[in-house]
Amino acid sequence: MHKCKITKLAETVWPNILADIPFVVYGKTGTGKSCVIRNELVPMIENHFGDTVYHDTRMGTKQIEDGTGLPVIDKEQMATFWTRPPFVPFDDGKMHVFFYDEAGHATIPLQQMLYSITLDRALGGYPFPKKNRIILATNTREDGGGDNKFLKPLENRVDHYYAELDPTGLIEKMKQWGWDSRLIAFLTLRPGEIHNVSATDPAFPTPRSLEMFSKKLKFLPSETTKEGVIQNQCEASLGEGFTRQFMTFLKNLGANLPKLEEIKSNPKTAKVPQDPHFQYVVASAVAKNINRQNADKLAVYLARLMPDIRSMAAHDAIARDSSLRDIPEIKGLILGA
Repeated sequence: MHKCKITKLAETVWPNILADIPFVVYGKTGTGKSCVIRNELVPMIENHFGDTVYHDTRMGTKQIEDGTGLPVIDKEQMATFWTRPPFVPFDDGKMHVFFYDEAGHATIPLQQMLYSITLDRALGGYPFPKKNRIILATNTREDGGGDNKFLKPLENRVDHYYAELDPTGLIEKMKQWGWDSRLIAFLTLRPGEIHNVSATDPAFPTPRSLEMFSKKLKFLPSETTKEGVIQNQCEASLGEGFTRQFMTFLKNLGANLPKLEEIKSNPKTAKVPQDPHFQYVVASAVAKNINRQNADKLAVYLARLMPDIRSMAAHDAIARDSSLRDIPEIKGLILGA
């Protein structure tokens, strides 16, 4: 088995994709295996092979009939025929990526079904689409996320990768994926909270639960959200321990950040936080509000921030509105860095 950082998983398994060799990814609960497959590897496949259809199947929820189809009796011929299994789509000429997650929960019959999927690319006499790739994933038995050991014949049909946590790399990925800047800034200060499984609280931080919270947090701006709402949502996703630390961080954040209206009105004198984590949060907020009418003023404020942070803000603004690319003040933020 080869071990690699979760943030390097897509590039590590790429030779398997090119050579059409199935593989299984192991990793602790919630480390982001399916997230990386979906957000990084599948786009790489589509860029290389063209139109791609992604099938995400949770093996722990399936029965053997999902792979065999159902019997149909032909009374005239007195013969039994089997319907096309739900696992086998029709061939539409596109690349089909089959991701069988929770394979460690698969029963012995389902694991034996995976023999045919990984080796024959067919089930019940029905072939898979000609262009296809097979990926399996499972959690570890140690954290209670995978209950059944793989059968040896199945192990021998696939390559094996173990995805290790990579807090620093994940934080950079979070920025690329557009996670909420307040959460990213906090995790930069507390990287140990990216994966901290609780033995007593069913809500705890992992890359998966952090992603869920980030999606909610984007709808909860600090300035206008009612008191207690962010705390309630954080506790529901990430538990009380994480929430206490995060709410303290937000309180300090609010005391150290200038208001957006102040930045727009006085870009030369508005407060610039000294902490780079706080600068990142304010830069992200400014980047979301830049348009062609206010770009010259907001660029003045961004130019007062650390070079890499102001460059990041300019890139984010251009990614949101490509017309900003031609504005000299915005270009200057990138070139100046």
